Amino acid sequence: MNMVTKPKPLDVLNKSLRSPVIVRIRGAREFRGTLEGYDLHMNLVLSDAEELVGDATVKDLMGEILVRGDNVVYISPTVKKDAEKEVGKSKSEEAGEKGTW
Repeated sequence: MNMVTKPKPLDVLNKSLRSPVIVRIRGAREFRGTLEGYDLHMNLVLSDAEELVGDATVKDLMGEILVRGDNVVYISPTVKKDAEKEVGKSKSEEAGEKGTW
């Protein structure tokens, strides 16, 4: 039988350290920020945190926050807006496109 090593939840969190993530907590609230740390209870420390509203627009700039693990519904890796702009820019440059309108 083929033994495939499956990643464990804390392994995935460890790979996401110092990377941008989106965290959804109970009450349908979402935060975007850089994952600076976590513990076994999934308490999270986010820096440059922003609270998001339904269409992913920023509701509040929060700075550094601690999210209690009991409240976490999910954690999702994401890309910072600056990085998105750079990726879009390099793709358009590769395609030989001129500036945006």
